[in-house]
Amino acid sequence: MKALLDTNIIIHCENTTASNYGIGLLFYWLDKLNYEKCIHPYSEQELRKFQDNNMQSLYDAKLPAYITLQTIATQSDDFKSKLPEEKSQNDKIDNQLLYEVYCNRVDILITEDKNLRKRSELFSLRSRVLSINDFISKCTAENPDLISYKMLAVKKDYFGNINVKDSFFDTFRVAYSGFDNWFAKKSNEEIYICRTDKSDILGFLYIKTENETENYSDIKPVFQPKKRLKIGTFKIETSGFRLGERFIKIIFDNALERNVDEIYVTLFEDRPELKALEDLLTVWGFYRYGIKQSNEKEEVVFVKKLKVYDSQLSVKQNYPNILFRKRQKFILPIYAKYHTNLLPDSKLNTENEIDFLGKEPHRYALQKVYISWSPERNIKPGDLIVFYRMAENHGRKKYESVLSTVGIVDNIRFGFRNKEEFLATCQNRSVFSKAELDGFWNNHSKNLLVLRFIFVKSLTKRLTLEYLWNRNIIPASNGPRPFTRISDEQFRNILRDSQTKITFIEENNV
Repeated sequence: MKALLDTNIIIHCENTTASNYGIGLLFYWLDKLNYEKCIHPYSEQELRKFQDNNMQSLYDAKLPAYITLQTIATQSDDFKSKLPEEKSQNDKIDNQLLYEVYCNRVDILITEDKNLRKRSELFSLRSRVLSINDFISKCTAENPDLISYKMLAVKKDYFGNINVKDSFFDTFRVAYSGFDNWFAKKSNEEIYICRTDKSDILGFLYIKTENETENYSDIKPVFQPKKRLKIGTFKIETSGFRLGERFIKIIFDNALERNVDEIYVTLFEDRPELKALEDLLTVWGFYRYGIKQSNEKEEVVFVKKLKVYDSQLSVKQNYPNILFRKRQKFILPIYAKYHTNLLPDSKLNTENEIDFLGKEPHRYALQKVYISWSPERNIKPGDLIVFYRMAENHGRKKYESVLSTVGIVDNIRFGFRNKEEFLATCQNRSVFSKAELDGFWNNHSKNLLVLRFIFVKSLTKRLTLEYLWNRNIIPASNGPRPFTRISDEQFRNILRDSQTKITFIEENNV
């Protein structure tokens, strides 16, 4: 197996100052799965353009460790006909790297270039043109027994309990003078942190509430007076576990609990490791607002609006802003053996404590996947769903089958052209193994439906199947079928009787 590494990957790897946990994992998996690490002649030419003598000496020592492709494939007419116009030398190089995958001279291309990954979709190559995180996520999902560490839950802690000298904080020390002193002064304030079972820090988050009197004179354009949640210190290492989504959920939950109008964060753009964080925030609806002047340097300000719904944005970009009216409501059953794995936040009190979150990446994802071969197809983004955990003991289903979780439909896919497209849609957001997904394709390919949904909230009180019978939501003696429709009133009653509060955006705020 041959993995072609883009220039940006080599720079990442051989940078003498960057601290990137993901690079170590990338090379761990490349070695563990016996990939040959290849470099293209065009990439080597790019690297040799750097004028820094120290870097060139480093490349002299390190580049021989890669296998250089000895020839450059001649692009076919059918390939060139699908390409957009080349506007730069970078476009030419990117297209050539893509062609090396297209003609199967290499098995995969690993690149941090978002546009190049997007371009690969023109040739149905997206599953073979991967970011560092894509590759690590794929490896962790397909080879859980080879993961060398376990992820532990994101937990609350205090600044004072964290070792600021940990190498995790090196990038902050470089970016912010006096970081260690600032950190010490925060000793009594709460943070969120995630570690591995080896005590490596993989995620850190500090947030604070700011009221309408906050001074924003250093931000241009100046913020109007509003109650805001500031993301003060936020860093996630690439791990393949979608840890970023876990922290996004924490940020949104805090914003709703504190009843703020906006969330904002400031980022330096001269730090390449922050690009992935910027991409994550953008996917979840943050937009570039302006500039903050910080110690003679500029930070970009990103803002997320709450309490409004923008119909021009996707469900994912609007979340946690959710519409209620004119949205369908469904009940979705899920087998007990898959329930906690897919929805760990909705673990029942009767279940044993789980090694939260262990070695299963889908548990961290805020956006998840439900697979069905139900004939129902009239499901729309924004529709609301209530998950129903089926009892393990069929004889006690009346008492042990319960409604557990509310989600919102992000998108729905069916009519897959091939198995690769189906597997790519599921990614590592599904509870099912690769073998199980293969079986679904072999047995149900024509009817497969993949629902991507966003986890909204666990029900505070679990309502049983008997409740559904007594309220005439489900016919007596039966359980709900996939995509059982319920009315607006029934949905509201479920929230009321389960003592669950979800804030919806009224249409007049749209």
